[in-house]
Amino acid sequence: MSGGLACKDQQHRSKWQVLDRQCNHSAFNGYHYTPSNYSSVICTEPGCGKVWRTRSNYVHTLQDYKEETEQP
Repeated sequence: MSGGLACKDQQHRSKWQVLDRQCNHSAFNGYHYTPSNYSSVICTEPGCGKVWRTRSNYVHTLQDYKEETEQP
């Protein structure tokens, strides 16, 4: 079972990145690292920003999320 509202737009796929790879940080465990079969994914396409959890194999092809920082 996945969670969240997944981005279904295949044109955004190059903007999908992994927030948490095969783990979670749940309130039920005090936000500590817990191994999981699921990964959290975010769509970084401007205007989208959907976040979801999945255990689909495509996650292995995605890059880890790196927050973009503004340069002064």
